[in-house]
Amino acid sequence: MRASRLMSALTGLLLFFAFEPLLAQTYAWRTLSGAPSNGQKQDDIYFLNPRLGWAVNGSGQISRTTNGGTSWQRQLTQSGTYFRCIGFQDSLRGFAGNIGPNYFPGVTDTNPLYRTDDGGATWAPVTTISGPAPTGLCALQVVSPQVLVAAGRVGSPAHFLRSTDGGANWTSRELPDTLIQMITDVHFVSADTGYVFGGTSANIQVSRGAVLRTTDGGQTWVSVFNSTHRFEMVWKATFPSRRAGYLTLLSYAPNAPERFLARSQDGGRSWTELPFVNNGNKAFGIGFATDSVGWIGTDTGTGYQTVDAGQTWRSVALGRYINKVRILRDQATGRAIGGYAIGLNLAKLTVTPTAPTGLPAVAPAPAANPFRLSVAPNPATRQLTLHYRLSRRQRVTLLLTDATGRTLATILTDAVRPAGDHTEAYTLPATLSNNVVWFTLRAEEGRDSTAVSVQP
Repeated sequence: MRASRLMSALTGLLLFFAFEPLLAQTYAWRTLSGAPSNGQKQDDIYFLNPRLGWAVNGSGQISRTTNGGTSWQRQLTQSGTYFRCIGFQDSLRGFAGNIGPNYFPGVTDTNPLYRTDDGGATWAPVTTISGPAPTGLCALQVVSPQVLVAAGRVGSPAHFLRSTDGGANWTSRELPDTLIQMITDVHFVSADTGYVFGGTSANIQVSRGAVLRTTDGGQTWVSVFNSTHRFEMVWKATFPSRRAGYLTLLSYAPNAPERFLARSQDGGRSWTELPFVNNGNKAFGIGFATDSVGWIGTDTGTGYQTVDAGQTWRSVALGRYINKVRILRDQATGRAIGGYAIGLNLAKLTVTPTAPTGLPAVAPAPAANPFRLSVAPNPATRQLTLHYRLSRRQRVTLLLTDATGRTLATILTDAVRPAGDHTEAYTLPATLSNNVVWFTLRAEEGRDSTAVSVQP
């Protein structure tokens, strides 16, 4: 039995490592001296691209950078508002969530959501929310330019908001309090399928970490995870790929220094608890660059890094009260190219490709001769073209999947193609409107995937 469990654990790790990039990467965090600060934990940061980003905090402040965090400009300071989350559809249109009154002292603003149409220069309350009025928000995600979701809040009540028209109108739903009573994070893998994270009770003494899943845009929810310890709630979650997910379990258990996280290997459908630290540190923000390399911020000045999918952790200088970790990714490959961790201060992640130890350096393929699968146009509506190049005659398979890895269509199956450039025309089913889908190319010389945002 013991050997069987060991083999199962090793198999799980091999599944994680099997899909890591061929080239290794080094990661380095540094604190940004000119970053926004309000003397306490700051809550969220969002980058539209490596240069343009926004940060928010509980002092009602919104700041913007146009040079990758080197310098910041204050765009708004609003007394009585606690900005908890932020997201942008493009360089002009964005939304910010307010946690609302009766949780933190001094917060009097009852408007849960704000929007801007001029890049953050001006902000106005969103008044087009139908359904039960949310008290406040803790999480916001731009799933696509048309589909946005938001949820909250810590301390209850638990509301979920969704817009399918680019944020012009929102629908609010109160989630069943038998499943979840406070929400701290949200993550959708498509327009209709996603998760909310939080706690089973507004009373932290009896609360356990909770994850709910929906496949119909938030109309109905099912529980997919409850943590095994009281005094807990899920704080933040991260999905470095379509199959891998991680979450932090924030614990307030007295006289119990053990801390835990949870990991999913099936895109969020199920979760397994893993030990984190045994020193009483409270786990807050979490971010993973790959399926196996990631970081957790705590209430102390010590952050933690794993390189083995959460099995072991070592301390790293990340900063205190890191509430949110955002990883920036190359839109074509999905690989991490940088990141930010916001808390008491702001830290920036630099990613540098290196050759793995013991292996010869691998030169990247020439730009004119890529194996990489490309899709145009992207975003797309119905008609698109897939392009790839083969170095020799071989069999290829082309698949269309959703963000969880479920196959939606098989475009090619073991089709023999000669060496050279190839294009495949494809018409997306109308049912995939307002979704993010993946095209995957499998050939004898390699494999590549690319995400496509499907517009209405």
